[in-house]
Amino acid sequence: MALLQKFIHALENTNAFTIGVCKFLTILSVALITVIVCAGVYWRYVLNDALAWSEESAKFLMVWMVFTGAPIALAQGTHAAIDALPEALPPRARQAVFGLIYLLVMFFVTVLIYQGWQFAWNARIQSTPTTGISMLYVFAAMPVGGAIMFLISAELLLKSIAGIWRPELGVHRPEILPITGAS
Repeated sequence: MALLQKFIHALENTNAFTIGVCKFLTILSVALITVIVCAGVYWRYVLNDALAWSEESAKFLMVWMVFTGAPIALAQGTHAAIDALPEALPPRARQAVFGLIYLLVMFFVTVLIYQGWQFAWNARIQSTPTTGISMLYVFAAMPVGGAIMFLISAELLLKSIAGIWRPELGVHRPEILPITGAS
């Protein structure tokens, strides 16, 4: 159990740094998309001269934003989930279900990494119409995001395994906040 805890701790440290980088890149992507889209609108409707590269650049930044944002949501446990079954189970069984879920996530992201890399590699000879950037750089977001999600899933899987023996060490879902709105 001590060896498992050391490995979990090492993954926690690695993932904390990686999630910090993902947060920075996601925020930067959102900021750049906002500036680029606003500039594109200004040039098109005020100056009557469209920026050819603005729409393309915003789309490609959005791809990277998704694949740097998804690991953040996975790490925080905020992806959409139906958690009625795990919440109805006793703590040890809940950790076993979470472990199974993270095994499935690891399988999915392994496929994403492999297929994403194949897709990016095959697209390397194509370039974007207006900026001339190789599509490899755009599609590389898939294997990069998948690899980060694999590391996070591995950490959560190991925590689930530890939680089977000691539930306080396991994966815990964040408190679900009620959706507020007009009544």
